[in-house]
Amino acid sequence: MKLESTLKVRPDFLYLAPLLNVVGLLLLFFLLTSNLVVRSGVRVNLPVGNSSYKSVERNHVVTVTAGEAPAVYLNHELVALGDLQGKLEAVRREARFVVINADALAPVGLVDRVTEAVLAAGCEAARGMRMAGE
Repeated sequence: MKLESTLKVRPDFLYLAPLLNVVGLLLLFFLLTSNLVVRSGVRVNLPVGNSSYKSVERNHVVTVTAGEAPAVYLNHELVALGDLQGKLEAVRREARFVVINADALAPVGLVDRVTEAVLAAGCEAARGMRMAGE
C-alpha cells in the first residue's frame, strides 16, 4: 500500500514572510534606539559625562564654540551674547527647553553667562555632553 500526501505544495514566497518580519523588527529597533539628541550644525568638542538628559521633542540649541574668539549660536544662527536673552524670549513660544552645547575648551565664564541668559529668558536649560563611550 502506497501512501500519498494530499497537501498542496506551497509557493516559495510564503517563506519570505518571516524574513520580512525580522527585517522590519530590526529596522524599527534601530530607528527607535538611535541617538535622538538634537545637535547643532556647529561642531564642538563636548565634555565627557556619565549621564544624559531625556530627549525632548521640541527644543532650541545654543552652541558655544572655543578658540581665540568664542562664538555663540542659537539654532545655527550667530548671536551676540547681549542679544541672546531677547532672541530666546522671542522664540520661547515654540519651545521652552534649551540644550546648551559648549565646547570643552570654551571659557567657563562665557558658558555661565549663556546659561544665565537662557534662564533669564524663562527657558529650561540642560548642558549637552558626550557619553563616555562615544
